[in-house]
Amino acid sequence: MKIEHFLEKNEVREITIFNQLVLNGGTLSYGKMLNHLGVSKASLENDLSSIAVRIEGFDQKVQLQYDGQTIGLSMSDDLSLQQIYRLYLDQSIKLQIITFLFKHQEFSITQLTQKLAISESSLFRKIKELNSHLKEFGIKIRNGQMQGEELQIRYFYFQFYCYIENKVTFLAEHPNDRLTQMIDAMEKFLNVTITPENRERLTIWLIISNARVSIIDKQAKRLRTQMKAYRKDPFFHKIQVFVLRYFSRYSIEVDEVESMIHFAFLLAFPVLTEPDFHEYRLLRDRHAPIASMDTLIAETIINHFKYRRLPYMLERDMSYHLTHIHTRLYFFQGDIEIYEYEGIIAKEKQIVGTNVVSFARTLLKTSTKTLADKTGENNSLLKMELLKYISLLVLITFKMASVIQVGIDLKMDGLYKETLGELLILKLKPIKGVRVEHYDPTKIYDLVLTNEEPKDQANYDDARIYILSEILSSFDMVNIQRIIQELNK
Repeated sequence: MKIEHFLEKNEVREITIFNQLVLNGGTLSYGKMLNHLGVSKASLENDLSSIAVRIEGFDQKVQLQYDGQTIGLSMSDDLSLQQIYRLYLDQSIKLQIITFLFKHQEFSITQLTQKLAISESSLFRKIKELNSHLKEFGIKIRNGQMQGEELQIRYFYFQFYCYIENKVTFLAEHPNDRLTQMIDAMEKFLNVTITPENRERLTIWLIISNARVSIIDKQAKRLRTQMKAYRKDPFFHKIQVFVLRYFSRYSIEVDEVESMIHFAFLLAFPVLTEPDFHEYRLLRDRHAPIASMDTLIAETIINHFKYRRLPYMLERDMSYHLTHIHTRLYFFQGDIEIYEYEGIIAKEKQIVGTNVVSFARTLLKTSTKTLADKTGENNSLLKMELLKYISLLVLITFKMASVIQVGIDLKMDGLYKETLGELLILKLKPIKGVRVEHYDPTKIYDLVLTNEEPKDQANYDDARIYILSEILSSFDMVNIQRIIQELNK
């Protein structure tokens, strides 16, 4: 599911115009914009006119210029594209339908048409459009209610209020001392530390859970099946005891499903800190589906990169992130694509090459084959977890990359030596895996750059020496990069 699915077609085009202008430095020719949108001149003119009306509320903080040939965008420093997105989303009928359904749990057609001031036919059409996108979450709006597995319904609302609806407004509308007390009690009972960022994430989840906890006949057939492997899990047992004790204080009857729902959430999202997760990891069943997959994927990564082993803390960090990925794949369906998937993949390939992206796809294929039957190129959950695999692989390769120590030892007048040395350092710094500095005879270097043949190479110990032909020349830079690649092998 994408954010644009909450908008109308013309609104998506208008947002796309903003996106293209941002991606192209604030200006784009009229012809290129037409080609990208694939619309007529009349449609583009209408879109530009509509944008001009919409942005009036920003009081000149954002301006769109069009001189007949070029479209230009200017924005004040305190305004971003996200705020423009917010402008469109706040006016979305589909967003209002989801918000109303969450607040009231059900609706009648008459009630909602009056609330939204739209016709019945328009309401039915928008619900149908929403259901086409909710399908990947395994849920749907039917008979004025959100129907499907309870875990999936809460998960969708969680994604919705984190990424679609205004999160700040949502939290402000639900000030609840009881929630604060619940989080404090959970922190103490589970013996974990919940950071402010994680506390906000947990607060949104608990607002949603408290709104739905009293719903009768919640569906959880799939969840019960998935949880068979976790009946004896020590963390699940703690959560179960806590949930039953907490809700009994308020005379709210809950069964084990409520505990299962919270267990899945707490492992799927970074609520626990890495040290707290590590304590749980030492106690969990290594043969349970998620832990077993964590081990398999971790070993596959280590073997692929031909590492003998990872540093202890990096191995812990990798397991922490893998558990989040595999828990989401195991328990959940669907996702909201908050990043432009194709654009991110293209950028990742530029940075890390196609091999890493291809390997990430292999990892995803391995994990989904075992954890869940989720296929299809348009599956948003698989797209987002692929990006997480790629990010994890990049993190590991960066942290495992050996750092090449480069010393610059220029033989010339002091002022030139200092100035040209600094320029050379500035030129070399962007090269990945390199630490460059002015030569210090008390330190050991892998590579020494100088402009004169040394009288005694032993002065540089075992460092490789490169004699510059012309300082800052592209010829020398190509050779230096080649040497660094050779030293990295």
